[in-house]
Amino acid sequence: MLWGITGTGFVLQESIDLMKEIQEDFGVKLTVILSKEGAAVVKWYRKWLSLTEVVEKVKVEKTPNIPFYAGPLQLGKYDLFLVSPVSANTVAKVAYGIADTLITNCVAQAIKGGQTVYIFPSDQESKPIKTSRPDGTPLVLKIRDIELENIKKLKTMEGIIVLSEFKDIRNLIIEKVNQ
Repeated sequence: MLWGITGTGFVLQESIDLMKEIQEDFGVKLTVILSKEGAAVVKWYRKWLSLTEVVEKVKVEKTPNIPFYAGPLQLGKYDLFLVSPVSANTVAKVAYGIADTLITNCVAQAIKGGQTVYIFPSDQESKPIKTSRPDGTPLVLKIRDIELENIKKLKTMEGIIVLSEFKDIRNLIIEKVNQ
């Protein structure tokens, strides 16, 4: 399984906890790829050590194609390609066909190869989201209309399944493991 992380702190700790669970409980072989901004946010939130203790194979973007995962995605070398959490910036890029980061390039190339990409964006509802700052204090973010429009567009795109709730990720992985 290939799991991508982009530049948002939303459900970051929950994602790391789920990575640990699926590897321990279901024997999932996991590779995590991070956009440059994803790596910056993981470090900013002081989760780098936690992530690298949980996942053996963690790779950070050097260019949109390095490390090289686009080709293996096109060829179906991964049972599942999930991107979570996904920033509003990455959603906008994917929605408009921009593939200039490791994650957006992998999404584009996976779809071109006939693979399904599962995405859990941070900004999906009109009501503000409750998240936290790197120091753990609460943060409430207003979701703009443009972000909602981009999510709507993403939901209509071929090859992409937008997951509405974080719990859907665990359910998806269990479903894939049991196939």
